[in-house]
Amino acid sequence: MTLSNPIKALVGLMTLLVVLFPHALFALWGLVVFPMFMGGSSADYPFQRFEMVFALAFPLMCFFTLTMYALTAFYVTHAIKNQGASDVVRIVTLLAIFFFPYLGMPFYYIVFILMPKTPSWALKPQPTSP
Repeated sequence: MTLSNPIKALVGLMTLLVVLFPHALFALWGLVVFPMFMGGSSADYPFQRFEMVFALAFPLMCFFTLTMYALTAFYVTHAIKNQGASDVVRIVTLLAIFFFPYLGMPFYYIVFILMPKTPSWALKPQPTSP
């Protein structure tokens, strides 16, 4: 299954979002919580900044969840239609996409979508003719 370059770029950006968003969310949480513990300026109501950040972060988390589901459906469909890949590699990458999506999605994207030619170790072995 071959994809056009704009679709490859879109899938790559969405995969990058899936990898980086949790780190950005954790950093944002740290920037909000750390000053509260250090006795910031709003000692009378310490969760004031937290409510403001939550109003921004909640819609982003909803979008992130929808993106994860969409990418999971895309990668599963792509792996099923990718008949040239080794069955073992497809099964292992699909399990990685389900259980470790932050590692499995970028791996599958790099090996089967981004590279112009799939590496030989990821392809089905070709039968030798006598």
